[in-house]
Amino acid sequence: MKLSSIGIVFLSLFVLCFALLCPLTSYASLSDIPLEWRPTDPIGSYDPIDLAAYRHAAFVIKPFRDMRKNTAEIGANVEAQSSNRDLRVTTKDNVAVWLTDQFGSILKEFRITVVKSQGTLTLEADVTTFFVTEKSMYQAEVALKVRLKAKNNTVVWSGTTSGSASRFGHSYKAENYYEALSNATVSAVHGLLKNESFVQAVRKNK
Repeated sequence: MKLSSIGIVFLSLFVLCFALLCPLTSYASLSDIPLEWRPTDPIGSYDPIDLAAYRHAAFVIKPFRDMRKNTAEIGANVEAQSSNRDLRVTTKDNVAVWLTDQFGSILKEFRITVVKSQGTLTLEADVTTFFVTEKSMYQAEVALKVRLKAKNNTVVWSGTTSGSASRFGHSYKAENYYEALSNATVSAVHGLLKNESFVQAVRKNK
């Protein structure tokens, strides 16, 4: 009877230690989650845009292209990376389509004119980064290769823009991934609109 009691005690301790050492195994999978737009920073919190440079400019946003190797993967929890138990985050949605839509919406929030056709300028972009690394914080990065075209379809500017965002939150939660990616996307658009060479190209070709 004593051996049985001791065995139960050891088994209980083993289960407790395993649970403490492997807390991530109990988390619900974040596979094939839909993308959601959840920015936490209001547009007014960003540095002002020189709207005079964009006056009389009307942008057509062409569908973006996703150039990432794994187009479904959007994040990972690497808190337990030393134990090779990092948890991936994937989406069932088309990231390029989602970013195209959000890009146009953000331009409008910054009071930039966006039209479906017959604009003065056209914007195209390749998605190179769209990812959140979760460790002690949620660290998001969104990066795009952008091309600006005039009415005659000539590329008048090309370059990159990127945005980053950091968020605190509970471990491996979809809403925190959404918030970080949304904020980083706004930051990338804001960075493009503040890029001096991009602004000069708009001034000359609008």
